[in-house]
Amino acid sequence: MQKKVFPWILGLMMMALIVSCTDSEEMDPDDPQISNDLNFEFTLTGNESNYSMKIDGVEVQNSAEILNSLNTDKSISLNFWGPNFDFDFAGISWIPLGKGTYQTGHNLGTGNGTEGNDLFMVAFVKQDGEKHYAYSSHAYGYLEDERIPGSSCTVEIITFEGGQTTYEFMNGTYSLFIGTVEGKFAGTFKTKEGKEVNVTNGQFRIVRELPPGAVVLD
Repeated sequence: MQKKVFPWILGLMMMALIVSCTDSEEMDPDDPQISNDLNFEFTLTGNESNYSMKIDGVEVQNSAEILNSLNTDKSISLNFWGPNFDFDFAGISWIPLGKGTYQTGHNLGTGNGTEGNDLFMVAFVKQDGEKHYAYSSHAYGYLEDERIPGSSCTVEIITFEGGQTTYEFMNGTYSLFIGTVEGKFAGTFKTKEGKEVNVTNGQFRIVRELPPGAVVLD
């Protein structure tokens, strides 16, 4: 009897192993098993909006900001200025609103400006004037042929206070994020040709206040 039962047990074990391997190969971008190392101290303080990070071990730091977009109802998009006033030096787009840890490739659902497609968190950084990407080189992340295998960026939002605010100021009406956002990030960024840079110890602190005399609109 034992000889007949053993092959069945062995077969079940083999099937479980196959399923396990298949699951790991199709790992969701948000799975924490593929997160990058954010185990470092957050050090930015004060009311200046800035960031710092190491690109292949070389520190870069400058101004940081939250960009206006068509998707302020569900995400924030960060922009990092580089050397020589390079506005397009680095950025992380479509980060969900609120504290938490997020991975590039996070699906925020259908987005504005995506022609009915879903919106995926993406990021990029320049090295030697060339953009390297995390998850996708496409601005909204939904085109499969623009995705960059082996790239990723993890972002931890540790402070999220405030939100998109519409206000009047000096005879004009504005809609901007007003508040404070702090976070850390790290990742592996690649070009479509396979060039790679590693970003470590990334951190940002963005502080935006209403100008004196501004009137918030409902």
